[in-house]
Amino acid sequence: MGIAVIAGLLASAPANAKGCLDQATLTAARLNEFSMMMMAVNLRCKAIGADMSEGYESMREAHRPAFAAADRRLRHHFSDQKQSFDKYETQMGNRYGGGVTNHANCARFEKVARDLAVKPGAAALGRVVFAMVATARIEGSACPAP
Repeated sequence: MGIAVIAGLLASAPANAKGCLDQATLTAARLNEFSMMMMAVNLRCKAIGADMSEGYESMREAHRPAFAAADRRLRHHFSDQKQSFDKYETQMGNRYGGGVTNHANCARFEKVARDLAVKPGAAALGRVVFAMVATARIEGSACPAP
């Protein structure tokens, strides 16, 4: 289901107006969280001399449309909320900015980034995102299933 929703994000469908979090917005939050996680890990690894920037940047470029669509979806969602998009982004950055960093974990994340860099489709990205980000960390309740 997540892969189809990631592909659907690229169509930039309008957000649900009911005040609840629809599947596309929840998926956008997961994609965004994955992106923030990878960015923070990249920076932490670089700080200990385990530079994974090349794989990370290649992954970002290969999946730029999906990451951009998720960003647009969340910015639209937060335009009607008390919490701002910037506050949400800061919380995600803080969540992943700290923590233990070692060369073994950097190698694991670098492999994920490099693998995704050579698989630009929504299916590959969706599998990884849904495996690494179990639930979206975003305020609000999910819309009831139709």
